[in-house]
Amino acid sequence: MKILVTRPSPEGEKLAKILNCIGILSWHFPLFNFLPSTSSISLSKKICELYKSDIILIFSKRSVYYTNLYLNENNLHWPLNPDYYAIGNGTAIFFQKYVKKKF
Repeated sequence: MKILVTRPSPEGEKLAKILNCIGILSWHFPLFNFLPSTSSISLSKKICELYKSDIILIFSKRSVYYTNLYLNENNLHWPLNPDYYAIGNGTAIFFQKYVKKKF
């Protein structure tokens, strides 16, 4: 059996290494990576939408990390009004550090 790990770095690399250590041949080939934006079309252009949202879906720890970094650097906070939904228990636990709200 061979496993193709598509999870972004560094989590994907760690998973592939663990699988290889237990004898399951695996390769790490991420479909995408998360990096801070250097684009002129950045979160700063979309921040109003964050505060107007009724529902916010959280898909990854990295998206939470970089969004929170931006908010902190700009003296902003996660909005409390929207309903939050996280994809994955680990993502939900990670996100709960930043928003003190049940979701």
